[in-house]
Amino acid sequence: MILYNLLRFLLYFIIIILSIFNKKLLKFFKSRLFQKMGNDKFLNNNEKAILIHFSSVGEFNLSKELIEKILQNRNAGENQKVILSVMTDTGFSAVNKKYSENKNVKIFYFPLDDFFEIKKIYKKYKIEKTIVVETEIWPNLYYFAAKSGELFIVNGRLTEKKLKSYLKFGWLIRKTLNRATKIMVQSISDKERYEKLGLDKNKIKVYKNLKYSIKYSKISGEQKKYYYDTIVNKNKKVIVCGSTRPNEERIWLEVFKKINIDNEYQLVLVPRHLERINEIENIILEKFSKDDYSLLSQIEKNITEAKTNNREKIVVVDKMGVLTDFYQLADFVFVGGTFVDIGGHSILEPLYYGKKPIIGKYFQNIEEIVKDAKELGFIEIIENEDEIVRYLKKSENVDTKSFFEKNNQIDKILEEIH
Repeated sequence: MILYNLLRFLLYFIIIILSIFNKKLLKFFKSRLFQKMGNDKFLNNNEKAILIHFSSVGEFNLSKELIEKILQNRNAGENQKVILSVMTDTGFSAVNKKYSENKNVKIFYFPLDDFFEIKKIYKKYKIEKTIVVETEIWPNLYYFAAKSGELFIVNGRLTEKKLKSYLKFGWLIRKTLNRATKIMVQSISDKERYEKLGLDKNKIKVYKNLKYSIKYSKISGEQKKYYYDTIVNKNKKVIVCGSTRPNEERIWLEVFKKINIDNEYQLVLVPRHLERINEIENIILEKFSKDDYSLLSQIEKNITEAKTNNREKIVVVDKMGVLTDFYQLADFVFVGGTFVDIGGHSILEPLYYGKKPIIGKYFQNIEEIVKDAKELGFIEIIENEDEIVRYLKKSENVDTKSFFEKNNQIDKILEEIH
């Protein structure tokens, strides 16, 4: 711990120098290391708080149900006080939007594991329990969490790549993680990797991914009508390709060209990163004409300007935050990062809406969820274009309500914490 904090102290000098020339960097560190806690009376007499730490908006979204259940009356008569610690700006914004008016919630930027800032937070807010969502290893946070009460890691995950890097600093990682009261991981494979770090095996337990507890929003009838009137052709079979990565659009465009002979399909491409839009347009123009596709933003602009909309064969979504809308309108859903060696993105959103996801062979990031879905026949794993074409000639929705109920283990996780 002493060596770790000495190295951090030296790092501060480098950061100060760099910040002189980089206002963005200065703002980042200032917002996290010089936060005003205020003199508010967040805690009443004899009250203690629970701190929940997560990195980004993704971890916040999968933690919402956990936070809500903790906030509910644990002991008759009073609500639990919760402090939410978040690393990223987008995560901080999302948390504020949800909880800024809740008197039982305090929100902080995570102070970058600064010894003195974390000590101040734990002392002021009498934190009795700390929950770290997924596996972020911060020695000072873990030290004060264990010193002040109990530390729990929830939804823990450890890849082979991370394990190899952690083993290089085995003594520090082992000492830090062993401060946890319990480590709740997503799979048996994760448990085995944690054990290789030399942790107390009795602390490690396997529970299903917190993602099973997420309640995804559903579009209204009015929103659905808007999409059908303007963008999505309900008289065609709609294929939605979500979170696509480089080369995956090319595969789907080739498939679309083969299968759409009688003009009975519509293809919606939703890339993972919007900076690739121009690249995707160029790929489309290799196989189709300019009249065959439109960007979502252009379609919406035409609607605003009262121009005719033809509901093109191909729609490229150049807008964030609408993928789940299109999943709900789809006849077929492909989840990206699985035809190329990325490891796959979440298949739970389409499953939640009763759509059977199509994926490729690269799903190592979502292996446990794929395994659960495969047992019930709720996923289609495809290896080549011909297999895709054959599958698209079918029509198949699935009833997945029981799938989510069976795999939602949030109450068991809460029992471990309480």
